[in-house]
Amino acid sequence: MASLRISRLLLPVAIALIAGAAVPEARALRPPVTWLKGEGNYTKAHRSPQSLERIVVHVTEGAFWGSVSWLKNPRAHASSHFIVSRGGKIVQLVHVSDIAWHAGNWRTNVQSVGIEHEGFTYGPDGFTTAQYRNSAKLTAWLAKRALMPIDREHIIGHADVPSPNGRGRGGASGHTDPGPRWNWQRYLSLVRSYAGTRARLTVVPVVRPGPLRGVVPWRAKTSGDIRSVEFSIDGRVVRVDRRAPFSYRLNTTKLGNGRHVLEVHGVAGPGRYDIARRTVVVDNKTFALTSAGARPWTKVRRPVRLLVRPWGARAAKMTFSVDGRRRAVDRRAPFRFTWSPARTKPGRHVLEVVAVSVDGRNATRRIPVVVPPRATKPKPEPKPKPPAPPVLRIVSQSVADGQTATGLVVWRVDAVAAARVEFLVDGVVRGADVAAPYTLGWNASAETPGEHRLTARAFGKSGKAVEATVTVTVPSETGGSGAP
Repeated sequence: MASLRISRLLLPVAIALIAGAAVPEARALRPPVTWLKGEGNYTKAHRSPQSLERIVVHVTEGAFWGSVSWLKNPRAHASSHFIVSRGGKIVQLVHVSDIAWHAGNWRTNVQSVGIEHEGFTYGPDGFTTAQYRNSAKLTAWLAKRALMPIDREHIIGHADVPSPNGRGRGGASGHTDPGPRWNWQRYLSLVRSYAGTRARLTVVPVVRPGPLRGVVPWRAKTSGDIRSVEFSIDGRVVRVDRRAPFSYRLNTTKLGNGRHVLEVHGVAGPGRYDIARRTVVVDNKTFALTSAGARPWTKVRRPVRLLVRPWGARAAKMTFSVDGRRRAVDRRAPFRFTWSPARTKPGRHVLEVVAVSVDGRNATRRIPVVVPPRATKPKPEPKPKPPAPPVLRIVSQSVADGQTATGLVVWRVDAVAAARVEFLVDGVVRGADVAAPYTLGWNASAETPGEHRLTARAFGKSGKAVEATVTVTVPSETGGSGAP
């Protein structure tokens, strides 16, 4: 047909030669393929060869060209990368980098290449030698590009594809192809022969049994002449070891608890390799600290002696700090730290211990404490000062300055610290009193009318004297002979 064209797939070889890459022997090159691109019944993608993990063998359940026509039709809602006729002719419908809808399981579709074979799963004629040979050449080429092991785990039939609901095999529709007439032993022997991997290479991941915790040794047990081993965890390469014994220290604390896939990829040379996987369970205990010697928010007056214990892993180092300032580092159990609050300001302080486990994890223990104010000696009460001796003074007297005095006047003087008070009229002592209230009865009627000076003179015990003088007026109508 004019629309058909033969792909000359020597371009990858030329590119490899230009890049200086080793070219596999001729029998591992892709066999002649006719390219008849389908439309609308596959998913465009950009898959790299190394992203492919399976090659799925199918049977068309019909004639070759009728199957080609149907799998190109968007109404089929199905497709395959390649179809191999009973005469060995190969037609390609979907690019290997794109996702064909062939397995009835999306996850398998994403990671695989589908190869249909003309025939019937339970037909009496089985499959031809030309079909086996050219299909094996194609599979050998695909496996070498993907660095895929050539075994029944990676080269499978449609019957081996898991059901999407996990309740069976054969994909969504429970397919059983390629069926009992497909000779797997013959087919894989041909694939290995065309891939140049007849000499069996083996690489086996070796880790201790049971749940993994902390740092564990992981090695690759190899046979044959494997020169390097690539260690991967959940599809991510973590180490390439080019010297036997091939090993890697697996720090499981960098992984989450649960299931993980460990993979070793041993390479002996171009096209000679082996891949093996093992599912392990990581079950690390939480790395934490407990302490004795100080409880959170307690009042501390005496030195704190702290004993810290690690849980979940062994501690390689502990650092003790107070309020963010490092005070001590201990690298050997038992981990003990002492802190004295003697010269610390009263108030809140934080004791902190940071531990590093032998597998690199960190744990922190923070203990806030309170340093109460320091008790101070009470100041002695000052001795009371003796009261100051009273000052000799005249506070008041019963006669006022400018007063008019008539008849008998009771002249009373209030004095402080006085031992004796004299009463003077116009400078002449008229009487004295030695006890309070200091009083004198003065007959104003006996005095000459006019002004008179009344002086109260107080004497202290020391003989000191103070005076207070007022002027009073005796009216004329009270005057007379001066007799009392």
